[in-house]
Amino acid sequence: MTKADEVMNTIDDGDFSNVDTLINESLQQDDDQTQFSLAETLMSRGLSVQAKIIYEHLLQFYPDEGQVLSRLAEIAVSDGDSDKALDYISQIDSDSPAYAENLLVSADIYQSQGLYEVSEQKLLTGIRTFPEEDVFKFAIAELYFDENLFSKALVYYDMLLDAGIDNYSGISIVLRKASSLAGDGQYEEAISEFEKLNAIELNEDAQYQLGFLYNQVKDYNKSIQTLEKLLEINHDYPTAYSILADDYLNIKKNDDAFKYAQLGLNLNELDERLYQIAFDAGVSEQPDEALKIIQKGIKTVETPLPLIIRLSDFYVTQGQYKNNLDLLSDVDINGNPKLTWNLAKSYFETDDIKKAQENILLVLDDYKDNLDYLTDVIEILRSSGDKDALKAALTLYLKQDPDNSEMQDLMDQI
Repeated sequence: MTKADEVMNTIDDGDFSNVDTLINESLQQDDDQTQFSLAETLMSRGLSVQAKIIYEHLLQFYPDEGQVLSRLAEIAVSDGDSDKALDYISQIDSDSPAYAENLLVSADIYQSQGLYEVSEQKLLTGIRTFPEEDVFKFAIAELYFDENLFSKALVYYDMLLDAGIDNYSGISIVLRKASSLAGDGQYEEAISEFEKLNAIELNEDAQYQLGFLYNQVKDYNKSIQTLEKLLEINHDYPTAYSILADDYLNIKKNDDAFKYAQLGLNLNELDERLYQIAFDAGVSEQPDEALKIIQKGIKTVETPLPLIIRLSDFYVTQGQYKNNLDLLSDVDINGNPKLTWNLAKSYFETDDIKKAQENILLVLDDYKDNLDYLTDVIEILRSSGDKDALKAALTLYLKQDPDNSEMQDLMDQI
């Protein structure tokens, strides 16, 4: 029995106390091939620390041996020492049997360093040099997938599928293709691929993606069916709630939309979209609660401006102009034309004509083609008595709606 055999027998027995001693004895007594085989076995067991001792020993006698250099590079990568790994890799010649492994490891290193173009070139070299090795096609597809270059990723996922490979290293290629199609905006095609997945492949994330895609193509009932099934398995899947709430809002089941928005906010109170859906769904049935929710959202989310605009629009359409003025009193609305318009209208309706005119004219360039806006401008200017400005506003209005007799009459009067 070789010392290498003793090492593995000891490990198999679960006794690690004497492993290092037996490895050192193997380095003294076993032949080089036996030592290399032991290192390979240790690596396969995840015992890279022990394997490294043997590889470093062998490297002293075989400094140009590509397989040894490649293994040491792998270990350096796992240890977080990219510089050391690249040093090992650089010593492997292109005619070495370990050159393919060299390309893969170096691509992995460069990707970990954020040097994606260098990593891409290493993998493309591998595809050209070793066209029969599917690992390079898979690796570059994964690189493109991670970088959201979905159209490029699809090319290589399709190559693997065409070769009959629908699973690689435990990763479903069909699922990757479906996700890539979704990322590329090809929603219908993505749905078709998702629907091919078996129960194991259609994991929670895949179910969420499928539900999201049904929502995007406005197949709200299928989205609801998919996401409610997901929540039966995992009711703590936070992003599913906003899609479900949106589904129900779109099919005008406001009670269900309101319910799911509230449930989602219990899991993630920073989700701006859930506050908006809760408000839109609840304002007709439970207005007091809906108002509390959106007001809380304005105080809670990182970027509350969309919620402020939504609530401001509500106050204006409901004629609650004083509430709108109170809402906007502490808001910096500079640069936001919609809130400036709402503010002007609220000033006008509360008889502050001067401030109404000041604000409404600030956004003329933004809304000069909007007849609703121009109607408000004309009404404010009529009250302020600014005939020159009123005439200019009427001119803009009649340019777009020349047959409006009321506006034409007003123009004739001035």
